[in-house]
Amino acid sequence: MSKSLLEAFKSLDPTVKEALADIRSPLILSFTAIDLAYQTCNIESLTAEHITACLEAAGVFVKKKSVLRALARAGDRVSPKETIDGEISYRLMTKGKRELPDLLPQTTLSVVRVEAGKPRTARIQLASILSKLNGIVKICDPYYGIRSFDSLDEIPKGCTIKFLSVNASDKATKLSGVIQDFKRENPGFELRILKPPISIHDRYIITRKELLLLGHGLKDIGSKESFMIRLEADMAKDLIKELNTSFDNLWNKAQLV
Repeated sequence: MSKSLLEAFKSLDPTVKEALADIRSPLILSFTAIDLAYQTCNIESLTAEHITACLEAAGVFVKKKSVLRALARAGDRVSPKETIDGEISYRLMTKGKRELPDLLPQTTLSVVRVEAGKPRTARIQLASILSKLNGIVKICDPYYGIRSFDSLDEIPKGCTIKFLSVNASDKATKLSGVIQDFKRENPGFELRILKPPISIHDRYIITRKELLLLGHGLKDIGSKESFMIRLEADMAKDLIKELNTSFDNLWNKAQLV
C-alpha cells in the first residue's frame, strides 16, 4: 500500500477523524474509507486490509474480519476485483456513495505527494489521474520530451489534447518519429511551441471539469519531490477561467509542431 495513502489518512482534518470515529457500521466505515482514498489520493479501490490500515492511521479501529463480512453483503454497492496477490479489492459504486454520511461531504480538492527518486510510483499516480480526463485537455508544460508521451498515452483516446510547451529535452530527430506516431493514434492531439521572447513557467492541465497543478513536468515526474493538486471546477471557477484565457492567448501565438 502507498505510504502517501496512509499519510493522507493520518493527516485528515480532526473533525473528519471525529466523524469517522462516530460511525458504528463497519460497512459505512468501509464505504467512507474507500471514498476518502479516492478523494485524497485518486485511489479507486481498497482491500479489507487496506481499509483497516487507513482507518487505523486516522485513529479509528475496526477488525478486518468485520470489514470482510460487511463488504460480503454489500451487493452492487461495491465492485469486487481480485488482485494479483489473491486479495479482493473493492471499488465504491454509485449506490454505495449514496450511503456516505453527510458528516463527510465529498471534497473538491485532492493532493498527491510525489516522492523523490520514485519515478515509477509517480507515473502510476499520474496515470491514475490522467486516465480519468475527458473532453478537451489543455496542457501547459515548459519542457517536453519522449517520456512526456508515455504520460500522454494514459489520457483516454478520443480526447482533444492541446499541449503547449517551450523547450524540447531530446533531439529533434528522435522526437519527430515519436510525435508522428502519437498523432497517428491520437488525431485530436496538437503540440505547439512558444518562441522567444515569449515563455512559460507554470505546469498545469485544464479540462472542463477540473484543474491539475503539477509540481514537476510530465517527462521527469518523480525525479524530485513535488505535489499534484487536483481542483474541481466548482472550487476554482475564476482561476480556471483565467488560466483558460491565458492558455488560449499563448496557444494562438505558438508555432505548430
